Amino acid sequence: MKNESSHHHSQVEPVSLVFSFTVKKGKEKQFEEWAHEITEAGKHFEGHLGSSWIRTSNDASNYIVIVKFVDIEDSNKWLRSSIRKNLLKKMYPLVKETKPDKVQNVTGLETWFTLPGRATIKPPPRWKMVIVTMIGIYPIGLIYQAYLVPYFKLLPLLLRPVALSLLLTPLLTYLIMPQLTKLFRNWLYPGRQ
Repeated sequence: MKNESSHHHSQVEPVSLVFSFTVKKGKEKQFEEWAHEITEAGKHFEGHLGSSWIRTSNDASNYIVIVKFVDIEDSNKWLRSSIRKNLLKKMYPLVKETKPDKVQNVTGLETWFTLPGRATIKPPPRWKMVIVTMIGIYPIGLIYQAYLVPYFKLLPLLLRPVALSLLLTPLLTYLIMPQLTKLFRNWLYPGRQ
């Protein structure tokens, strides 16, 4: 058993599955109830790291979901589950079009670089993502060094990185990276409007 778990962690690559749906007019409320139901069901699966639903602003009937898992093995358990298959049957009458086949197995960083409304964008080159991420981390690092270090020192050593992650990850994911992705859009995604 021990051997299996060490093997499991040696090649862990977080996976993000991206699905887009075009909902029939008038079915939005039912679809949103269904979206809530499938999101709740997914939470109980091993390795589930969360789901983000995006209602694309240019067209109220388009929805995108990004579902994150620890690795490909965990994501496949969810994708093949009977719970999910039964829930999908309930969804088909509500949509005109669904693109669950356009599954993107993207690793960690790419989901910080998702332009809303474009579900199947090829991610930017990793070196560009690294530069933009460093730009995003810099101000937080500065604030941390200038103001927060004394408070962090009050925490036990083992809790300091946890507290820093809790501060950093939501700030980057929800606030800083979406803004930077928009700001650097033409450089990250040349040739796109």
